[in-house]
Formats: sequence, C-alpha cells, structure tokens
Amino acid sequence: MIQKITLSIAFSLLAFVGYTQDAPETQSTLITKISATWCPPCGGWGWDMFHDLIEDNEEKATLIAVHHSGNLLTPTSGALAENFMITGQPQFFMGNVNQGIFSSNSVTKRAEIQQAVDEAAGQAPIVNTGISASYTDDTQEINVNTRTEFFQNADANYYLGLYIVNDGYVGFQQSQGANAEHEKVLVTSFTTSHFGDPLTSGVVTDGTIIEGMYSIAIDPEWEVEKLEVISIIWSEVNGVYTYVNSNITNDIGLAVSSNFLQEAVSDFTIEPTIMNSGESTINFELFDQDYYTINIMDQTGKLVKSVFQGELSAGTHRFAVKRSDLGAAGIYYVTVDAAAGKSTRELIVK
Repeated sequence: MIQKITLSIAFSLLAFVGYTQDAPETQSTLITKISATWCPPCGGWGWDMFHDLIEDNEEKATLIAVHHSGNLLTPTSGALAENFMITGQPQFFMGNVNQGIFSSNSVTKRAEIQQAVDEAAGQAPIVNTGISASYTDDTQEINVNTRTEFFQNADANYYLGLYIVNDGYVGFQQSQGANAEHEKVLVTSFTTSHFGDPLTSGVVTDGTIIEGMYSIAIDPEWEVEKLEVISIIWSEVNGVYTYVNSNITNDIGLAVSSNFLQEAVSDFTIEPTIMNSGESTINFELFDQDYYTINIMDQTGKLVKSVFQGELSAGTHRFAVKRSDLGAAGIYYVTVDAAAGKSTRELIVK
C-alpha cells in the first residue's frame, strides 16, 4: 500500500495546481564545479573541463557551477561550497567527493567521470523526485510541484532541496572576458534552508510518496528561458549533507492564472468534464461578434490542441474535442480568448 504524505508549503493559487511529474526511477550523479569569477584557471582549463563534462554527461547527471567567491557568489552557492569543505578553485566533485582534477590530468579524469556516471545510471535508486515547473506573468513567480517517491526501504534523515540554475548567464569571468556565457550557475534555493525541507527522519518504507508545492519570485535579471529547476535529495548526518539523487527540468511553461478580470464568454461548460473516451463538447454563449481563439493547454501551459481561431457571431457555439486529440491521462485546460477577456475551464482525461 502506498503511503502518501503532503508537505504544506505556501503556494500561489493557479489554474494548474495539482499536477506533478512522477518521480523517475533513475540514479543521477551530481557533478559540481567549484569556481570564482576572479580565478584565471576557472576561466581557463577549468572552463573547458566543465564544458566537456556537460557534453559527456548531461543526459545522466546533474551539473552545477557553484561559485564560492566573486561576482556570482550567493548565500546558496556559499552554503554548498562550505558543505563540500572546498580548499580552492577550480575543483570538481562527484557527489561529495573531490575528484582531484588538474590541468595535467583532465583528459584522464574526464574519461573516469564519464565511466562512473554510466555505472551509477545502471544502479537502482533509493529515492527520487519528479518536478513540474511553471511561471506566471501576473505574479512574476516560478511555481513548482514535487513528488518524491521511495523505491527502497531506507533509514536516514532525508532533505529535499529545490534550486534555480542559470544556464547561459552572460557576465565577467577571468580568462574569458566581460561577456562570458556561464553554464549551469547555481543561483538560489526555493527554501530558507539551502539544503531544503526535511522529507523523513529515520525509517521510511518502499512506496512512500511525499508531495510538495513551492514558489519563488522571479528576479528581474533572470531570463526564464535560460533557467533550470533542480531537485537534490540530501542525507543529513551531524549537519553535513551528503548527495543522494537529483532531477532537473528546463521546461518552465507559462501558467494560466485563475485571476482574469473578465470572462470572454458566458455559460461556458464542457460536457462531459471527465472524458474517458469518445469526445467532449465545449459550449458557450456570445453576446457580440468578435475574434476568438480556443485552445487546450496542459498543466505547464503548453499548447496541446488549437480548437478554433477566427470570427464568431453572437449566439450559442459548440465545439467537439475527441479523446484522440489529447495526450496522456491528466488535467487539461480549455481556454477561450478574446479582446474582452479570457475564460478557462478544466477538462479531466482518464
């Protein structure tokens, strides 16, 4: 029997609340570059090494650049660097283990790390987290739903950290110049604690599921299309956090807010609202002729189907949606847009 626990975390009410990706039953490796913007080797051989590690391992590993000093130092990056007990830069870690990489052995170490990442990917994970992210224009927030699942029995103090990573920040780096494009820079945490919220304390059984909802304000300097959301599960012993597993998404779709000021149509219904097979009918009433767009969106705000675009006259209108037009089972949103406003209704697909 699945045990389900829900974390109560403040979250903006959106039309897309409730959907979370399943936790992938995969083991990912955390590769961390310790860096500083003033450091010449960080922008020299360390710069090239990190790029090569991304190229080799991005499909099977989570890679972050943690600045412990310089222009890109943040409270979160400083906390992670301190946890790893770093002694300089550039340094490269797998999990919590310093790989001892220098310019003289970088070629050999690159091959060793790729082999280790491949081997880890073949192991059965203890736990992992599914993440679904979206942002809103009106509240200027990034909102994330998480679903952590244990695939094995365990006995530890587990924490879930959720982070923003900027992949493509343009700024100064010694040896690269004023307009260097930094890859996968760790920016901040969604939580007050840099290592996240506690998931378990002690024994936890196979099949346990823990769900959470998080929100963070969008910094005006961020470009959302360059951001990634990363989940890291840590095991804590005596204040030291050890890496367990991670997941990542750069799919941060535009969410549809539930706070539209004016409805585009009246008497807006979907019959049936729960579609098992066959089709559902979109029904609404118009008082004026206007140009209308009818779309079906998924819970990340991505377009699934364009139902109609064009002029509609005053009166009653109906549009059929077939089950075959939609994807996997889940919650979808039917939106009707016009100059007068926007209307949204939920459609549940089984």
